[in-house]
Amino acid sequence: MKKLILIALLAVVSFAYTGFMQPKAGAWAKYEVYGDDGEKFTMTTKFLGRTKYKGLDVNIVEIESSMPNGFVSVVQYWSAVGNDKMVKKIISKTPQGIMCMSEEMVGMMGGGDEAQYHTTTPKEFSPKMPNIKFGTYKLPNGKKIKVAIFKEGKSEAWVSSKVPFGMVLVKDNGKVIMRLIDYGLKGAKAKIPLKEAKNCAPMSLPIPVM
Repeated sequence: MKKLILIALLAVVSFAYTGFMQPKAGAWAKYEVYGDDGEKFTMTTKFLGRTKYKGLDVNIVEIESSMPNGFVSVVQYWSAVGNDKMVKKIISKTPQGIMCMSEEMVGMMGGGDEAQYHTTTPKEFSPKMPNIKFGTYKLPNGKKIKVAIFKEGKSEAWVSSKVPFGMVLVKDNGKVIMRLIDYGLKGAKAKIPLKEAKNCAPMSLPIPVM
């Protein structure tokens, strides 16, 4: 009987992780990010919905970062639904107003064409991967989240199906690099107007000096 109870409990824990959620407009996740020098800043990733652009279905995600010196950076990403390949990157809060780069420009600058967030489950975080460990993460407000823990070498990632964009905790060599401090499934608002972002023409090269 005890063995059957243990198997049942393990099954419940395992099914707590089913992969990354597909967020709905308004979902958000707020993180604390730690630099190599020990300095930290907060980063809020917001899902603003989907639209059509260049004949593609695209996700619109905005990342707002607040630095210790008071500087706030807002970057809005437009990426393809299904694989998060970047289509357009818009940067705000410049003296010239909204500025944007096409995916080609981002690639030329070494930025790659994949966004740094996930709206679908990455292969490396598939719930079908072997040797997944499970645990519980506690937010600063006391709320607890069931997580799946993936390890590769000296890196460790805690992820959840309940959190927009999946990521909960990232460690490297035992040191916390990023941790979730709050999240919600609605309420996120765009700082960059979507209509202006859609109509923003990519900058031409060479990029003007700020």
